Amino acid sequence: MVLWEHAFERYLALASLVVIAVSFAILAGKRLTEPAALILETPPEKQVNEQLSLKVHVKGAVQKPAVYNLPFGSRVVDAVKLAQPRKDADLNALNLADFLEDGQEVIVPSKNLVTNSPSLPLPLSISFQHSPKAKSKAELPKLNINLNTATEAELMQLPGIGQSLARRIIEYRRKIGGFKSIEQLLEVKGIGDKKLERIRPYVRL
Repeated sequence: MVLWEHAFERYLALASLVVIAVSFAILAGKRLTEPAALILETPPEKQVNEQLSLKVHVKGAVQKPAVYNLPFGSRVVDAVKLAQPRKDADLNALNLADFLEDGQEVIVPSKNLVTNSPSLPLPLSISFQHSPKAKSKAELPKLNINLNTATEAELMQLPGIGQSLARRIIEYRRKIGGFKSIEQLLEVKGIGDKKLERIRPYVRL
């Protein structure tokens, strides 16, 4: 009887070991057959930083008269530096802090021109000229442009307003949902107090 009990206990122990071994093998095989989880990393978004540029023609009392490409938002002083003004250049005759516009012509006057010809009046556009040419005084009083409906071509009829500045006016108008006052033009880059007073008689809301 005792021998039978010992044999039965050994049988149970052996059976338990077999069950454990089979369970372990099944579990290990299942883990091996499971596909590894894919970890997908989302690449960072690409940032596009496109910088607008403009072309400006610098001539007059400079060493390197030429057409220069400058970044959007440049001023007259930036264009004059690139052209390297001569010793006789009269820089005080220019508004060096004024913003440049695409297609603008910057003419650097010479001090010798003033000294040698005191009796000759200087041209009104000696500092710089815009393209297209400004309207004559006889044509300007006829203008009555609505700032909230004007097209780019209509805005370019105003004195001192070129293509790039006309586009900035339209972009700012869309941004604010329309002008509430003419003075809001001062918030457009490139328009200062003097330019606003030049165009004020020819615009309305």
